[in-house]
Amino acid sequence: MLRPDDQRLQQFRRLTEVSRALTYAITSEEILRLTTERAAELLETPKSILLLADEEGALSIRASFGLDADVTRRYHEPLTERLIFQLQLLLGVPPDRFLGVPMVVGGEVTGLLAVALPAGATPGSLEHEWLLSAVADQAAVALEKTRLEERGKFRDRLIGIVSHDLRTPIGVILMGTSMLLEEVDQLDAHAIKVLSRIQSSAERASRMIADLLDYTQAHLGGGIHVDRKSGDVHLLVQQVVTDFEAAHPDRDFELVHDGDPHADFDADRMAQVVGNLISNAVQYGDAGTSVRVALRTQDENVLVSVQNRGRVISPEHLLNIFEPMQQLDPHASRNRSVGLGLYIVENIVTAHGGDIAVESTEAEGTTFTIRLPRGSAARR
Repeated sequence: MLRPDDQRLQQFRRLTEVSRALTYAITSEEILRLTTERAAELLETPKSILLLADEEGALSIRASFGLDADVTRRYHEPLTERLIFQLQLLLGVPPDRFLGVPMVVGGEVTGLLAVALPAGATPGSLEHEWLLSAVADQAAVALEKTRLEERGKFRDRLIGIVSHDLRTPIGVILMGTSMLLEEVDQLDAHAIKVLSRIQSSAERASRMIADLLDYTQAHLGGGIHVDRKSGDVHLLVQQVVTDFEAAHPDRDFELVHDGDPHADFDADRMAQVVGNLISNAVQYGDAGTSVRVALRTQDENVLVSVQNRGRVISPEHLLNIFEPMQQLDPHASRNRSVGLGLYIVENIVTAHGGDIAVESTEAEGTTFTIRLPRGSAARR
């Protein structure tokens, strides 16, 4: 016969084992099975059941121990005295040997864990209720964590599938509008205006799809692939700046460089990075201010910085600025992106073995700085 202290210590050890088992469980089915098995083991009972609530609050038995699965399938109703009575009959125990505790997440009841107390158990024992509540709490958290993870995986797969399938029809729209706009002489002003709007919307949709595909690759595909080749970073940045000067004749762009700009990099991906940063600088910078792009060599790295004058980004927002689905300025209604740009930028830079940092102050404005390892170019 164990002393009370030794018995409590043994219970704590078993609870720790339950917690560890639920933590390492991969699927919700595994969590449900483990919960009923371990609850029966802890309370030394031959029968246990676990019910989960649906969106309407009705409870269904999702797992059981020591019971016939065919018998448990018919239960699906709200948590009432009638249901409790049915569960007592199902477990084959009188009311004083029935113990059920709620499973709660975020203040909401998500389920019920119940057992048939063994013969000889003290009715209304707080120790039994404490043990079962501890198991129920751990199971509720584990199930919620698994549910969120499964929902996230489904979302990511859906994003990848939908964005991939949308590429073709958007491409057809862009090609069609481009062909029609080449026949300007045969179109009236209204038709040209409508086609231009269609083309602009399709181009924006195409950019969003590209971001979604990059996000899927970065998040699920093990990172964005880059093909690094030796090249001149300054020439690449200069071309990107030239393109922005043509697209935004009302804005001033300043490009400065110092040191050897040669490095190993993926030209298309780095153009995407620099273009994204300059686009943000144009969008969020104050009208009438210039966008400054600077390159310099530091040790075996090329540093590329993009600076604009505008609203300061709060320190709280800076902490998560490279996370997916984040807006550079959450208060700016003109921003219609899906909030993946900086997440993709960071992943591309990381794939090059570099990193990116951001500073935002009233005195200096907002500056994003890329550190790009020069690679083999530094050993020449």
